[in-house]
Amino acid sequence: MVKLLDDQLIAQAALGDIGALKKLDRHGLFPAPGENALEFTERLGKLQSALQSLDNDLKKGVVEVAPGIKLSEKYRIPPQISSEALETTGKLYNVRPDWVPGFFADESFGLLWGGCALSDPASGLVLFIIRKIFRSKRRFLVYDRRELMAHEMIHAAHQSIDQLKYEEYFAYRSAKSLLRRTFGGCFVQKYDAMCFLLPILLLPVMQFLNVMKVVDLPMWIFYLLAAVYPVFLVLRCGSSVVTAARARAFLEKSGAKQPDAVLFRMTAEEIKALSRKKMPAGDDLRWQIIVQYLKGE
Repeated sequence: MVKLLDDQLIAQAALGDIGALKKLDRHGLFPAPGENALEFTERLGKLQSALQSLDNDLKKGVVEVAPGIKLSEKYRIPPQISSEALETTGKLYNVRPDWVPGFFADESFGLLWGGCALSDPASGLVLFIIRKIFRSKRRFLVYDRRELMAHEMIHAAHQSIDQLKYEEYFAYRSAKSLLRRTFGGCFVQKYDAMCFLLPILLLPVMQFLNVMKVVDLPMWIFYLLAAVYPVFLVLRCGSSVVTAARARAFLEKSGAKQPDAVLFRMTAEEIKALSRKKMPAGDDLRWQIIVQYLKGE
């Protein structure tokens, strides 16, 4: 059964009740920048309707949420497994988005596929699917069940910020590997993967054309061109990691007990200000929650 939101809690939040806002916040449901209480709860109402609709459809049988992707109640990820990820997201950012539905995939999506998330921007509904083998195993190839689930849950909880710059950075903080935590967030924009792979895939083509004397240029030029975008990705990712680390350090010196939770609820501009040892400020609903974290409440 799909976990629905608490209607009474939403009603209290609509009145600006800070206690209700804090409870919703702990479930990964916090206001977007500039959003007021009415707008926030209206958005939650759309999410609630989408969750209810999904629940009703699942009760009727198999649901095709996208071409070739079908869900059924029998493949729902049980709480004892999803709790692994919720523990991680709770420790990292004080969010436990238990409302995010998760399923094991009945279909085969290829040997190297581990899982993915599907989202509906109109309603805010996010769900994720992972390989069926994770029903009985914690690891498959390079994939870890807990990391896969936590990664997608973090994306779901962070969607209200609606900025790409730190989206993957926050999600990859759930990884065990230092390498993935540091450079896992290299691919941010939709075109990053294409710009990364295309020059590399062109190398054998240019090598062949050189051999055939169609092109008479030294190969080092093409190797250099192929390296440009990967280097750019690493530098951009490294810059985000360093900026976030400086912002975290400033928050710690300022007395924040959960600096990562504060950063998670901030915009890219606010994180940048913190990295420069300047405390940003705001008067919107989101900042009422951030202030609670800064006070240690």
